[in-house]
Amino acid sequence: MNFIHKRKRLFLALGILFCFAAIIVTITGVAPTSFIGRGVSYVVVPMQRGASSATGWVSGRFYILARSAEILAENQALVEDNIRLSNENARMFALYDENIRLRTLVAMRERYPLLPLLGARMIGQNPNDWQSRFYINVGENDGVLPYMIVLGDGGVLGVIHETGPNYALVVSIMDNDFAAAARNARTEDLGTARGDLDLRNDGLMRMRHIVYTARFMPGDDITTSDHGMVFPQGLRIGTVESIHPSPEGLTQYAIIRPSVSLDRVDMVLVVTQLFGDAIDIEE
Repeated sequence: MNFIHKRKRLFLALGILFCFAAIIVTITGVAPTSFIGRGVSYVVVPMQRGASSATGWVSGRFYILARSAEILAENQALVEDNIRLSNENARMFALYDENIRLRTLVAMRERYPLLPLLGARMIGQNPNDWQSRFYINVGENDGVLPYMIVLGDGGVLGVIHETGPNYALVVSIMDNDFAAAARNARTEDLGTARGDLDLRNDGLMRMRHIVYTARFMPGDDITTSDHGMVFPQGLRIGTVESIHPSPEGLTQYAIIRPSVSLDRVDMVLVVTQLFGDAIDIEE
């Protein structure tokens, strides 16, 4: 300590010289060529590099943090855009489906210009027996009554069984309780079209009580007949798949494929008229 204290002026001068050399190196980036300059460079340059590295690391971290905030904001904007586009697509598909349904109803109405028709939508089915009965969204408030006919895209779908203020229960043509006076549009032979539990899973029904002399053929159109006082004449029921003799041998029965498939039903038409008198509405 006495050595340093006695020579403090020398050490002070050397310190000033060292700081001056460090300033030169820092400002110019060029180390002095003198012995002292080189000595200072050995100390200052690594410090300078370390400081630069530290400054670069800190700057990089701040840049990443700043970009992270921007990226998060951009991602949030993209998420909101995706939600908006998804909602717009859903609305477009809904409008498209509604347009298809309305066009289907218009086309169905055009097939039956003589009938008073009310459009309706299927709103429920029995999950255990979905082909048998279903509900529609019109009822007594709309003038719907039991035994009114329900049409699908292509022909008879069923009849109204029960009604409420704003709904109705429909018995479909596949139900065992459904029956309609029917005829072969080609031969004019009569019979009764009925739902059949044994055939329903195959999407088929049966036409019974056909006279033995009738010459039915696969592909023949089966339509309603006015003999039953429930249906007018000429509404399409289905087409003949096959013809068979009855067990007693006195009549025949035909296997019928309905014109309307229940697994594709959405919109229906209710015929808002009860038929006590004959009317012919051949298509």
